[in-house]
Amino acid sequence: WEQIKSSQGGAYSGIPFKFPTLNEYATIEPGELFVFAAEAKQGKSMMLLNCAVDLLQRDKSVLYIDSELNTKLFTKRLLAHLAGIEFKRLGTGKYTPEEAKRIDECRAWLKQRKFTHIYIPMFDQQSIYTAVKKVKHTQGLDVLIVDYFKGSGEGDAFNSYQELGRFVDMVKNQICGEMQICGIGAAQATTAGKVADSAKIGRNASTIAIIQDKTPEEIEADGPDCGNKKLRVVLNRNGMQMAPGEYIDLFFDGNRILYQEARQHMPITPF
Repeated sequence: WEQIKSSQGGAYSGIPFKFPTLNEYATIEPGELFVFAAEAKQGKSMMLLNCAVDLLQRDKSVLYIDSELNTKLFTKRLLAHLAGIEFKRLGTGKYTPEEAKRIDECRAWLKQRKFTHIYIPMFDQQSIYTAVKKVKHTQGLDVLIVDYFKGSGEGDAFNSYQELGRFVDMVKNQICGEMQICGIGAAQATTAGKVADSAKIGRNASTIAIIQDKTPEEIEADGPDCGNKKLRVVLNRNGMQMAPGEYIDLFFDGNRILYQEARQHMPITPF
């Protein structure tokens, strides 16, 4: 009860996301695991990067374990996001002296943050647990970000399914739960908006939110100010779930590795 009372008094019980409307459904809380799901190449990693930067701006200690991007490529994305420069121009060096100054300022700011990025192409329970313990000991750790939860692809489908379930269970319970660390991760989604690799992700995650492109019809109906992406909370053990057809409006700019909350559309309700 004393732990519960110590988190009272603020607008939210946990660390808020950068998206105000999402915080009405769930926040980033110690002992909990929030998972963003999306189809392949639909912005999962960029969403996690946006969350990481927002947490660093709140002076939180973050460990980002990455199976997708090595640290060099991740750093290019990170600086493009922070400096507001298109990813391609940053990579080729075709930026202005003023933009070069912004990049240097962002690099200096990052050096003052408690942030660790580790590239591990194939996760296993021991490597993740060891990395978390080391970072927690050396710099303290508020939030673990995992990009992303997937099976090894080795062996038959049943064994891969069981392995993934055990891995997610370990992150949720042995790391987030026992160490009282906040967890954020990503997972693959199908075109139907279901978590692709394993139902056990859903069984172990605290909250799952699906990121999807808006259809041209949805963009026209909502209005251009309401963005080009939609975020749906489809599983939530800590608050409300969304009704069918309900979603949060987001704006996504892949060139600048940027997610922002857009103006929220007015849902059409029947008479």
